[in-house]
Amino acid sequence: MQNRRTILGGLLGIVGLGSKEKVSAATPINAVNQQGLLFIQQDDVLSFPPTGDGVRAGTATGRLNGTTITNFQFLPVPPPVFQADDLVMISDIDGDQIIFRAQVTGRFLAPPLAIANHPLGNLFSVGGPFTGTYEVLNANGKYGYLIGRKFPCKGLGSNPAKGTALGSVYVEVYLDRFDDRPI
Repeated sequence: MQNRRTILGGLLGIVGLGSKEKVSAATPINAVNQQGLLFIQQDDVLSFPPTGDGVRAGTATGRLNGTTITNFQFLPVPPPVFQADDLVMISDIDGDQIIFRAQVTGRFLAPPLAIANHPLGNLFSVGGPFTGTYEVLNANGKYGYLIGRKFPCKGLGSNPAKGTALGSVYVEVYLDRFDDRPI
């Protein structure tokens, strides 16, 4: 009987049904699709003056890992569209740095899930999804060969309706092509 189970397990393994590498509820939702992902940038907005230029800081994780600092500038375009021209620096634990010019276009969202007359108030004030490119302007160390490359991105910025926090930004930056050089 044990021999039959061993043979059956071997046959199922050959066709992939007996594989122990299954996606479970604990597997991150993006784990299967991250092959083309260069990095995820997650920032908090630190300043956002009426002039539309400000500063964000946070982290990058993925093929590039480190701290991020972003100087952003919103460009004057009619709402509900928005455009921004940003400088993004990632510094890693080896001391290597890379600077991107991020140019994005998006659309402001109306607060679709606002709860009218709730004692805790609304959650969402302003923000929305965007797409664009991250172009490497300067880099040192292991990132030097990336100067001049452009990478597509998509993201979302959101600002809370109350409190003193200025908001947060989430960006996914993708490889424009695969090559054999490590990043």
